[in-house]
Amino acid sequence: MLTERQTHILELIVSEYVERAVPVASQALGRNHQVGVSAATIRSEMAELEAQGYLNQPHTSAGRVPTEKGYRFYVEWLMQEETLSQEAQQTIRHQFHQIERGQERWTHLAASILAQTVENVAVVTSPHVDACHIKHLELVSLQDSTALLVLVLDQGRLQQQILRLEQPQTQDELSVVAARLNQRFGRSTVREVIASEAVLTELERQIMDTVVEIMSAVDEGGLDEAYLEGLRHILGQPEFTDSDRMLGLLELLDEHNLTRTIPLRALAREGVTVIIGAEHPRLAEAGEAMRECSVIVGGYGAPGVASGALAVLGPMRMRYSHTISTVRYLADVMSELITEYYE
Repeated sequence: MLTERQTHILELIVSEYVERAVPVASQALGRNHQVGVSAATIRSEMAELEAQGYLNQPHTSAGRVPTEKGYRFYVEWLMQEETLSQEAQQTIRHQFHQIERGQERWTHLAASILAQTVENVAVVTSPHVDACHIKHLELVSLQDSTALLVLVLDQGRLQQQILRLEQPQTQDELSVVAARLNQRFGRSTVREVIASEAVLTELERQIMDTVVEIMSAVDEGGLDEAYLEGLRHILGQPEFTDSDRMLGLLELLDEHNLTRTIPLRALAREGVTVIIGAEHPRLAEAGEAMRECSVIVGGYGAPGVASGALAVLGPMRMRYSHTISTVRYLADVMSELITEYYE
């Protein structure tokens, strides 16, 4: 438990560090803010905050910076979420009304607006149905013990996966298996496939296990098309001046890696979600660059019809209140547009 004074000092340090990007010293804190105590008392409280894991001292002679725990405490207990000004809200809505109606144009514009407003990387995924359905599957023989699974889902989404078969199969045999599975599982969701009590052969079970993996990834948003804007903003941050960190970040933000390593749609189901540094659920896949970042994710769409996700990725030293409020407002705007689109 933190005392009232420690809480106040932690809040000031987070604000100072977010604004200036340099470790905060006790003298600077006393000089820039009315703390009401001496510099020696501030140093003592900062040392206690460091001992409890809320602050870190990068160098012996330097000031302190917030840790993941410090940022989490700030977001959960100290931060007061901003409300976008009426002028900002009107500007955003005006931009959407200026472009031609359409989901792709909306997602492009949302990513651009979000990146410009929060000055970090913005990611917006295209809206998709909440639970995909099997439309059709085919099996194509490549070699005696290798086949290509072609899975067609609703909304025209097509996924392919190479299968290593336990026993050699001819094309005719594979076609028979595919026809049987289409008859049993056509129009099924992943939950319906898993709950099915159909008796399957070993080969059919292998195929449907692969189908479940693919559909689960689609439902989580791992295969969603994502629009990314604002890379220049994050690469200009001091946290990523180191070339190794910059390369790690660029690899994370590659379009083929992003939605696989950050399950945006799954996270968006919880409302606005804030992930700080090593809290990332797939840190091992995301790489070390993710330890330096925070992600704020919000969902948009029409429940039961179509949904997508908006996200901001930036250094842990980000303006959380402003970013959360912007994500929340843009999600509301996108939800209205998608609801009207499907009416």
